[in-house]
Amino acid sequence: MSISTRRRSLAVALAVLSATAGAISSRAPVAAAPTVTLSVDVASGRHAISPDIYGVNFASEPLARRIDLPVDRWGGDTTETYNWKLGSANHGLNWYFSNFADCWEERFDYCTTGRDFRAYQERIEFDRGVGAKTVLTLPMLGWVAKDAKYEQDVSCSFPSDVYDPQDDHDPYNRECGNGQRGGRFISDPPSDPKRAGTEITPQFNKEWIADLVSRYGDAAHGGVEVYALGNEPGLWHETHHDFHPARLSYDELWQKSRALALAVKEADPTAAVLGPAEWGWPNYFCSSVDRADDTCSEASPDRAAHGGTPISAWYLRQFNEYEAANGTRLLDYFDLHYYPAATYEGARYEPLTDVTRPLWDESYRDPSWVDAVIRLIPRMREWIADDYPGTKLAITEYNMGLDVTTSKRLHTIIQADTLGIFGREGVDLATFWPMPSSPVPADAFALFRNYDGDHSGFGDTGVEATSSNERKLAVYAAQHGDDGALTLIVINKTSKSVTSRLRLTGFSAGPSAEVYRYAGNGIERVGRRKVADSGFTASYPARSATLLEIPPA
Repeated sequence: MSISTRRRSLAVALAVLSATAGAISSRAPVAAAPTVTLSVDVASGRHAISPDIYGVNFASEPLARRIDLPVDRWGGDTTETYNWKLGSANHGLNWYFSNFADCWEERFDYCTTGRDFRAYQERIEFDRGVGAKTVLTLPMLGWVAKDAKYEQDVSCSFPSDVYDPQDDHDPYNRECGNGQRGGRFISDPPSDPKRAGTEITPQFNKEWIADLVSRYGDAAHGGVEVYALGNEPGLWHETHHDFHPARLSYDELWQKSRALALAVKEADPTAAVLGPAEWGWPNYFCSSVDRADDTCSEASPDRAAHGGTPISAWYLRQFNEYEAANGTRLLDYFDLHYYPAATYEGARYEPLTDVTRPLWDESYRDPSWVDAVIRLIPRMREWIADDYPGTKLAITEYNMGLDVTTSKRLHTIIQADTLGIFGREGVDLATFWPMPSSPVPADAFALFRNYDGDHSGFGDTGVEATSSNERKLAVYAAQHGDDGALTLIVINKTSKSVTSRLRLTGFSAGPSAEVYRYAGNGIERVGRRKVADSGFTASYPARSATLLEIPPA
């Protein structure tokens, strides 16, 4: 992900789519009558909750061990140009289209120690050490970094002696520019991919997977489990303009995806394939070719040439037709990226916790440049059901607090709500993308994965849980398959304490429940409270997430 790239694309898309902490009391406070009703029916809506929804991109070891990290993704813009043979990547628009070796970090003394270091090996070995599944992004656009250097003679695609004047230059290496003049990419002379890159075919990735299998075993025996087909292809003409200045069409996306997926399945038939890892709203529906004239509709030229079908649905359909004709499934996960849209052009969510509603709410119109009902997860499920049944649903980049708030407490509440939604709505795999302004809300993950410090987690079988006002209180419920215990998470999104009656059906509850809560100061054990078979009334502090662990009778 590149914020600068995303902001530029969102600016274009504006035109594109103008189509109080305290224990739960066993008695309700006298002055606070119930204002929101919660209902949990353990006999209804039963469904498996995938543990893979609690994943992260490039997780740290303390976090991984605290939450028993299930999935770790090696992804982002630089992985699209990663040369595994050299251990280097071109950083594209994110850093002056320059190549950098894996060892450029301070801990490797900026490549002066002489160690032959490969970042991907370190990541895979880290994942194996903490017991996490690896999602590894494979370069798909066709070019990778041609060398592995740092500071000395760094290769870059827009050298000053050829392209100056340019709008900006690397402050540490004035010889490399950003390839733009007056806010537009320089076309004369055109970019030359050979300045910083070397051309590859799917064979390059096939050899990489073979090497990984020789080192770690195949996916079925402890090796890399999931391979992603590139990263955000709808932005290649910006993020990787030096290597792929042309806008990506429907047909090129399919051709490259099919070829790379075949290479994966040939090199490791037990591995899963994930794609297209697309960046955002406009490119869920139209190709980058369509967006060249700032429009996106069924009548857009590339989309019209493909029956007016949204590119996401069309992408799934191609894989479905391939399997029908050849008997081989090439795509296992349908993956889209999602970030809050109402953080640009002065738009904002009111209240801020409404930021999670576009993930699921069938009636919520996003108050942003999108100006539409997004309903991301239901929409993705429909595309899968209609165009390639059996495909799993993934969201491998998201950060719902990004640019929405600077409050750590609110970030945690928003993330806890997001994880509850993922489990309720049937997402199969998700990995959070951390940013300096919005890092991993560790307590939100721990609430679902290790709320008591002894690695107890939210249940694995989701059950029906509803709120009469989800904008104030959200409730998520799941039962443990091993001991039948019921776990409830109640999230108060408001700035005031809220009292609520929770009706419980389909479950014979033990006499009392353990209560844990996040209210801005880490997860604390509140104590025990009585629970009746019919439920209970409780007050939930402002901006809090409360977990109740209720044993069966």
